Amino acid sequence: MYETEVYLKTIQENLPQQVIDEFAKTYDEVKLMSFLHWTEHCVECSMPSCFTTCDLYSPRIDGKCQRFVNGIENVQFGQNIEVHQKVLKIKFKKWGVYATQGNSELYKKIEIQKLLNKDYNLSKLIHLSPSGYIKKKLIQKRYSVKKNNIINNQNKGVEIPDGFLIEIYNPCNEILRLGLVIRNDDYKYSKIPFQYKLDLKPGYNKELIPFTEIVKRIKANVSYRINLIPEKIDRDIPLYFGITEFVKLKEHTYTPKRAKKVKCVVWDLDNTIWNGILIEDGLKALKLKEGIVDILTQLEKRGIINSISSKNNFDLAMEALEYFGIKDFFVHPKISWFPKSKSIKEIALNFNIDLNTLMFIDDSKFERREVQEILPQVRLIDAANYKTLLNLEELKVAITRDGAKRKAFYLNEEKRKQLSDDYEGEYFEFLKSCNIKLEINSLQEIHFERVYELAQRTNQMNFSGNRYTKNDIMDIYKNKDLSSYVLKCSDKFGDYGIVGFGIVEKKKNRLIDLMFSCRIQSKRVEHAFLNYILEYYIKFGDFYVKYKFSEKNKFSAQVFNDFDFETIKQQGDLRELKFGKEREIPNDQIIITVKK
Repeated sequence: MYETEVYLKTIQENLPQQVIDEFAKTYDEVKLMSFLHWTEHCVECSMPSCFTTCDLYSPRIDGKCQRFVNGIENVQFGQNIEVHQKVLKIKFKKWGVYATQGNSELYKKIEIQKLLNKDYNLSKLIHLSPSGYIKKKLIQKRYSVKKNNIINNQNKGVEIPDGFLIEIYNPCNEILRLGLVIRNDDYKYSKIPFQYKLDLKPGYNKELIPFTEIVKRIKANVSYRINLIPEKIDRDIPLYFGITEFVKLKEHTYTPKRAKKVKCVVWDLDNTIWNGILIEDGLKALKLKEGIVDILTQLEKRGIINSISSKNNFDLAMEALEYFGIKDFFVHPKISWFPKSKSIKEIALNFNIDLNTLMFIDDSKFERREVQEILPQVRLIDAANYKTLLNLEELKVAITRDGAKRKAFYLNEEKRKQLSDDYEGEYFEFLKSCNIKLEINSLQEIHFERVYELAQRTNQMNFSGNRYTKNDIMDIYKNKDLSSYVLKCSDKFGDYGIVGFGIVEKKKNRLIDLMFSCRIQSKRVEHAFLNYILEYYIKFGDFYVKYKFSEKNKFSAQVFNDFDFETIKQQGDLRELKFGKEREIPNDQIIITVKK
């Protein structure tokens, strides 16, 4: 949906058939999608005062500023070509922004078509009004209704989108860049926004931004805005926008790859943790399953987190867990009447881990099948086989001091989130108030076990993709041409333990490996380490970074954009970046950095 109340006319365009086919193919791949209201906006907007002070002000019929050359143009492809979704043509003026109020609520495509038809018919009536004054008031009213509908319909369904889908046709022969910025409206929640750079190669472009990445930076259950901001795109160059919505894609026929090791075991309750059904039999009739406490204890010692996905009454279930003395084993329990696939998705979001690192245990074949259909990357275990858990290869994880403290970390993280939500200031101020301390150590033999574990488990913030063996780590330790760093972190809530590992090739003044635990993401720890490295090595000349681009790490790699590293080489998945020796090194002074 877009500003049909202002721009209703359609235009004929002869786009390449291949591009039209791609638009149609993508539309067919979508199962559910959001219903956002895209508008033209201004990156420097301070309306209405700027309408009288800004030289760039160009009035529309409703009094707002026209920041696109021809507004938003609805593209038609001819009588024999059918593309169900809207394709919109936009030429950006200076400071022009393509923007919408955010909402991840999902609808069936047939529902979207009905809503679009209703919007078109109402807009048509507005355009038929003979009075310019009445038309202006109706446009303003229609805009307000659309915006409020988006805000009021947030989080009414149970579906969680796969991601935010953007498809754009770039007709020119050079790469163009758009910045995606998503930020909460409320000052209380205006933390570091989600930011991502889109490189639009010539031709058709499609990018799916995982929802799991977005909610690391913004709260999706309160109002937020989405902005697409061009970077120095000439006003004569058009871009053609297809779907720009949150989407859930159709189920794929293949089974997504599962991680080698499980990070979280999600338990059902009735006839799984205990024998009996709580709401039918009552608490006193339940009996804890034999050996279950020992299994929970052993998993916890291995650094594997226990959680719950149960269809039950929350208060009664928590009372039962307390009664049996096992409540404290479980972190982020999801006890409700929603589908278990939804609960498991939310658990993964809460822990900031991939779904393919979860295992789900349930006695019900129906519930296991529901999760299998929706989340095929999650391992499934029949509760009848619970006694075999500790012997499963995917649950055999070496016991380390940092691993055994993993549950405590997640409990402390809950305290951090609560304080963050209650904090009235800016997010950077909140981070400073946490007294985050980064301790940088040279690699020693005492660190080998944790560095090995970090290399095996880290995906999202692993910039080399290396999975070091213990022998590899010993070789790195002995190599005099390398400087290897082990990173520890703590704050006023507790100790994170070892959270990162980096390697600098001294002769080439180049960072060749960098990996962080996802537990420190969005806390600016990776920024503090880069700041330290740059300040130390820049005196030897330009500093370089070499990393392997992947779908997993591409969002975490935005840290290099934050420092404005220049891409000097790109070959396949390999990227080489440079930070010039004459450059000023950014330092937000949020993290206390100590070198030992």
